[in-house]
Amino acid sequence: VFRIFDALNDLRNMRLPIEAVKAANKHAQGAICYTTSPVHTIAGFVKQAQELAQMGCDSIVVKDMAGLLTPYITADLFKAIKDAVDLPLHLHSHATAGLSSMCHLKAIENGCTHLDTAISSWSGGTSHPPTESLVAALRNTDYDTGLDLVKVQEVGMYFYAVRKKYHQFESEYTGIDTRVQVNQVPGGMISNLSHQLREQNALDRINQVLDEIPKVRKDLGYPPLVTPTSQIVGTQAVLNVLTGKRYQSITNEVKRYLQGGYGKTPAEINPTLQQEAVGNQDIIEVRPADLIQPEMEHLRSEIGTLATKEEDVLTYAMFPDIGRQFLENRAAGTLVPEPLEPLPKSSGSKKAPTEFKVLLHGESYHIQVTGAGHKEQMERHFYLNVDGVPEEVIIETLSEIVLEGGTQGAIKETISSKRPKASKDGHVTTSMPGNIVDVLVSEGDTVKAG
Repeated sequence: VFRIFDALNDLRNMRLPIEAVKAANKHAQGAICYTTSPVHTIAGFVKQAQELAQMGCDSIVVKDMAGLLTPYITADLFKAIKDAVDLPLHLHSHATAGLSSMCHLKAIENGCTHLDTAISSWSGGTSHPPTESLVAALRNTDYDTGLDLVKVQEVGMYFYAVRKKYHQFESEYTGIDTRVQVNQVPGGMISNLSHQLREQNALDRINQVLDEIPKVRKDLGYPPLVTPTSQIVGTQAVLNVLTGKRYQSITNEVKRYLQGGYGKTPAEINPTLQQEAVGNQDIIEVRPADLIQPEMEHLRSEIGTLATKEEDVLTYAMFPDIGRQFLENRAAGTLVPEPLEPLPKSSGSKKAPTEFKVLLHGESYHIQVTGAGHKEQMERHFYLNVDGVPEEVIIETLSEIVLEGGTQGAIKETISSKRPKASKDGHVTTSMPGNIVDVLVSEGDTVKAG
């Protein structure tokens, strides 16, 4: 089954992949990206479902990536689509707002035939509702799944143990967050925003960014917040907050979006913003990909012998720098798994010193560690008293050596910082994603920090 969606629900962007899937004699599932706005209605989603059916889709899925569906809206939506389209209906609803299990039941009662769930040990929050709970809820009803609940629970318990192994990748932003019903920000987008703000030492301004996102979304014609529009809207909202003036700096992605480079927007774009960003450049009225020249042969030539199969070329196409580095490391035999941290000990751990006297350039300082924040990637905040004055410092690990058996043990492996590295001589890395829109100096100019 190939699930095909477009971030703007622009069906022109979906036609070619649907045709390609059908040509390969596979199942093409057309997706409706669910969102709420003054221009998104049940009637509009039904019309989209009908058009997807006419394009040859074998099934329809309502993709509720942000967890915005509510139970009774779900009932009305699925009843309307079921009455209009004679195809199997799926529901993909994230549990971010805590409503998805209720939405599942209402969808089932109104014609939904398939649901996306997650095993209980990986469910809830920005994931999906638990499989076991749904199996139990539908047991001995007309909708009985036929799954053995005991065996499914065994799978869940197995993955509880597996999840502990990867505890270092847990995030505080993957749990239930009912704010999504107001700011419409998917969980993955919140995690990305928090990372951007933390890199700028501005995590305390995340609520301002969450307030700004609906305003940016309105200016951009109410796009559903799903990849890539969630990143486009989110990064612009961060810039609006950090610069102190809305659209003082406009990202290259927003400019391309306003020019029509991603497709037709659901609603009218703010004309003042569009003029400011695009100027006199032509607006793209056709399917944007129609203007792109075939790139596959060029990509094959660029990546050369590093690609041993078609998937390698696609990896390089989607992630030019990271993909090339991955393929180079694979060819050199230097690929290593992400190092896993041991589970923290609940008791019996050795005490760490918290008070120091530091001698620096002949001056003596009395330093007391008063607290530490959670480790994020290779970075951690520490709170100190320096001669009685409270200070906050951020320590970034550029590299570290993991020892076996304490300081006298053998070196096990070396861990390097995950901060982006320059892939070519002359490249400069940045802590925030984006594109260079304009260079304000010329080669040879004298510059200074700041």
